[in-house]
Amino acid sequence: MADNTQPNDTSRTSPAPSSGGSPIEPGRLTNSVKMTIQTRVAQRLIHGRRADPTAGVPAIVGLYRYAAMTRQLWTAAGNDDPYADWWLLRVEQETDAVREQIQGLRQHIDRLLESAPAMDIALAHSLEPAVVELTFGTPYAYQGAYLLADLDELVLAVMTARFVGLMDRETFERHLEESGRGVRRLFATIQGYRHLAVTRDDVRQATQKGQRAIELMGELPDEILSGALRAAHAPPLRGHADTSGPEAAPEEADPEDKDAAADDPDVSRKD
Repeated sequence: MADNTQPNDTSRTSPAPSSGGSPIEPGRLTNSVKMTIQTRVAQRLIHGRRADPTAGVPAIVGLYRYAAMTRQLWTAAGNDDPYADWWLLRVEQETDAVREQIQGLRQHIDRLLESAPAMDIALAHSLEPAVVELTFGTPYAYQGAYLLADLDELVLAVMTARFVGLMDRETFERHLEESGRGVRRLFATIQGYRHLAVTRDDVRQATQKGQRAIELMGELPDEILSGALRAAHAPPLRGHADTSGPEAAPEEADPEDKDAAADDPDVSRKD
């Protein structure tokens, strides 16, 4: 799924002096990830959908928009925003739940495909899969992409079962709807967060920003406010150094942003 070129050494070392005596500083780290998508169900969840109030059509958050929102959460959490920490924990819990849901349904479909006697059924595949290049700035954006890839494989399995006569139309349509529902729910998780540049001290001292945050997003659990409970992939808090991994890569442009180009160049066809 991914062509992910990782740096050989992410540790910090003393720079070797150049011939002129000046230290040589390494440049910013980056990586490259490419995801192959074969179904329209997954492809639509990359870009999402704009709302159309006149037609009563709600918006659907896509992967690009989700990545931008997780980047905002990530930055705010590192700046001691306890609500961003709280939402990152929700994102992490929802990610785990959706992963379990997709895996459970995939196991069910795999057993169905294996039930045909004397048959070796290969999964359907696209003759022209889309290749999506990803450059995200947080682990949560990549985890969303991994779930989208899992969804893509699940939809292929469901379509295969329908095509070879192991699944009726009603069951097929129900499984298609079930397949994407969890990912859509995950991508929408962050929408309740409001970025107010609030800090834990603001909440503890009941400043104007702290009170506003409570009004909009509710009372914080004690373990979140104290910082005792944080998401597994949360960034280090401001003033706490972390040298465990590479610097975050720059975030991709969000095609759903009104200021973004209408056509996104990051989705190309395989030759």
